[in-house]
Amino acid sequence: MLGPETALDRLVGVLAEAGLQPVAVLLAALPHQAPAPDRAGDPLPILGSASAVGPLADAATRHLEHADAELARIASEVRLAAAEAALATPDPAAAAGLVAARLRRGVAVAADGELRALHARPAGRALAARFAALHTRLLAGSPGRAVSRQTSEGLFLLERQIRPGASVWLFDDLPFARVDEAAAQALTITLRALLRRPGEARSTFASSRPPLGDSPSPSTARPSSDEPAGATSPDATLEATLLAVARANGRVATAARELGVHRNTVLYRLRRASGELGVDPRRADDALAILRRAEQSR
Repeated sequence: MLGPETALDRLVGVLAEAGLQPVAVLLAALPHQAPAPDRAGDPLPILGSASAVGPLADAATRHLEHADAELARIASEVRLAAAEAALATPDPAAAAGLVAARLRRGVAVAADGELRALHARPAGRALAARFAALHTRLLAGSPGRAVSRQTSEGLFLLERQIRPGASVWLFDDLPFARVDEAAAQALTITLRALLRRPGEARSTFASSRPPLGDSPSPSTARPSSDEPAGATSPDATLEATLLAVARANGRVATAARELGVHRNTVLYRLRRASGELGVDPRRADDALAILRRAEQSR
C-alpha cells in the first residue's frame, strides 16, 4: 500500500509532527509475498495485513459489538488448535508456534533454565532477540502466578506458569488484550501435559501421561476388556474418542457403542482430554471445531 520503506518512514514522521499518539499503525492490503515491515524496535509498533481496509474495519466492528462472543470463539479455536498441534507433534515448540501464528504475538516457552520455544511475530524479530536476552532472569524471578507487566526494555509480557521451573510468555511491544489472556491460558493447559516434571522436559506427549490403553488409578479403574492391548496408539485412540463423542452430539453411551468400548472408558478418556488438552466434545463449540477439522482432513 505504501511502497518502499521510505514512504513508511514519512508516514511515521507525519504522525509525530502532528502530535498524534496512536497505539500502533496497521498497514492494510500488503502483497501476500511482500516481507512484513520490520520496525519492531520503533517506539510506534508497525503491523501489516494482507486484508483490505474494508474487511479489517468490518472485523473490528464485529469484535466491538460482540466482544464477549468473539472472545469465546477465538479462545475456543486457539485451545483446540493447540491441543491438535500437541497430538500431532509432541513438542512444546509446535503448540507455541501455532498460537504465535494465530495471535500474531511473540510466544516463548522455557523450562528448567532452557529456552524450549521462541516464536517471533511477523515483523518482530528484534523483539524475539530482546526476549531471548531476558529469559533466564525472567524464569528465575517467576512469581509462580499469572502476571502481565512491561519491562524496562519496553517489552510487554504476559506470563503463565506451566509448573515450577517452567513458564510460557507472550511478548510484544503492544499491550495485551483479553483474547491474549485466554489464549495464554489455553496454551498453558496443553503445555502442562508436555512438560509434566523437570526430569521429563523432553518427553513426548504420549509418554508424559499414562497410556490411554492402560488401566488408570484404582479410583478410575475400568474393565480390562474395554481396551484391547496394542489396538491403536494412545493419541489415535484419544482422537477417535473425541470425534465419536462429537458425532454423537455429546452422548457418551452412543459414542461408546460406536467405539466398541465400555461407557466408563469413554468417560475416562474425556477426563484426560479435558484435563490435559482443555478439550471436551460435549461442549458445542468444541464439538463443532472437532467435526470441522475431521471434515477438512478427509
